[in-house]
Amino acid sequence: MLTRATFRARTSLALICASAVAFFSACDRDSSTEPVVAGLVIREVILAGTDGSFTFSHRDHWHGAPVVRANQTLGIALHFTDAQLAPDDHEAPPVEQWFSLADKPAAYNVRVIIEDTTIARWSGDRAGGTLRGLRDGASRLSVVVRRGTTTVYEAPPLNFRVQPPVP
Repeated sequence: MLTRATFRARTSLALICASAVAFFSACDRDSSTEPVVAGLVIREVILAGTDGSFTFSHRDHWHGAPVVRANQTLGIALHFTDAQLAPDDHEAPPVEQWFSLADKPAAYNVRVIIEDTTIARWSGDRAGGTLRGLRDGASRLSVVVRRGTTTVYEAPPLNFRVQPPVP
């Protein structure tokens, strides 16, 4: 005989099983952690400053940080690599592995987002841009690559500081 209690128990069990099947069906154990959109694979981003400095992402963190003073600017070229550095490899990716989105189809774009726009501003395009220091302080910068409305790559947030102006 089917009572309310057994009906609820069977319904709950069926929902749990259906959820588990849906979850494990969606998992692809052979895929990388970064999405692949139309063949473009990005694993790391490199910010190359016009002053000769460079900063690069390494999985979930960054090595280095751009240096800009209040009331000054720093030109930054945006480069990417499809090579994933090993967890214990903290050297910059080799320059010959870098590529620019300027060499990719126009559908790819980059957004560089400054968390606190009272401290610094970004202006640029998919090949690079300018980081302008507005006032002394700290903020975070995010780099997001999209193809249309699809996010292809999002680097971890980069903490940086705008230094005081030169007296």
